Amino acid sequence: MPICGFLIAHFGWESAFYFTGIIGLMWSVAWFAVVYDTPAQHPRISEAERNFLMKALPQDNNTKGHMPVPWKSLILSAPVWAIIITHGASVFGYFTVVNQLPTYIESILHFNIKHNGLLSSLPYLGKYLCALASSVLADHLRRSGRLSTTAARKLFTGFAVGLPGVMMLALVAYGQERVWSIAIFTAALTINGAVTAGYLGNGLDIAPNFSGTIFGMANTLSSFGGWLSTYMVGELTKENNTLEQWKIVFYILSGTYVLGALCFTCLGSGELQPWNSPQKPISREDEPLNEEKA
Repeated sequence: MPICGFLIAHFGWESAFYFTGIIGLMWSVAWFAVVYDTPAQHPRISEAERNFLMKALPQDNNTKGHMPVPWKSLILSAPVWAIIITHGASVFGYFTVVNQLPTYIESILHFNIKHNGLLSSLPYLGKYLCALASSVLADHLRRSGRLSTTAARKLFTGFAVGLPGVMMLALVAYGQERVWSIAIFTAALTINGAVTAGYLGNGLDIAPNFSGTIFGMANTLSSFGGWLSTYMVGELTKENNTLEQWKIVFYILSGTYVLGALCFTCLGSGELQPWNSPQKPISREDEPLNEEKA
């Protein structure tokens, strides 16, 4: 965001799209060059690294080939819906901020484009640092036995999603103040980074074999929330772009965040679900010998 703000101010808005497009292409080339399904398939890592990873990563030897998704069990699972709903609520708030914060800073707080880019980037730097720190802390608490996996996921999700909801209410009171507004936005999104220690990795706790499916379902809902947040802010502010209209946005964000936190606190779990490992049919070779056969 600081770089794009500088580019727009000096070279026009098109330069931001050229710059980010080139970065995306470079990243994609690197991804396809270095990423493989398993360490055993990677052609360029050392034998020592390959052996280390194969020993460290869990190996599922009980199932072979494609595992059918237990859709009925998955759709009826309360912990799965806790992840989906909480992810949707959290990302709804995230998209609203990431898409609308520059507009708010420019139209309500009256910062120019270069300062806008720098200030808009502060929450995401904080979110990144909090994501790293909270993940290390959560793992430490679980390994030491101070918190169970369920307690850790609920604690960090409640902190990361619930507290930003409270801070959105603070914006209603202090939204017109430049320093307070930037501080609250930065703190709220920084705290939200703790979702990495909360619900974000929870699919691996409850169903590692189908965590990708769970995350795909959650991401589908949250992507719709991204469109909805843009539409919401546009409808509320297109005729009257004032602080009073933005306060309505902040109230909606607060309710959404709190709803997500409560949902995960009530329905979330860190326990492995029984439908994660499908029952293997017993073959005749595996049948125990009865007395007649003996």
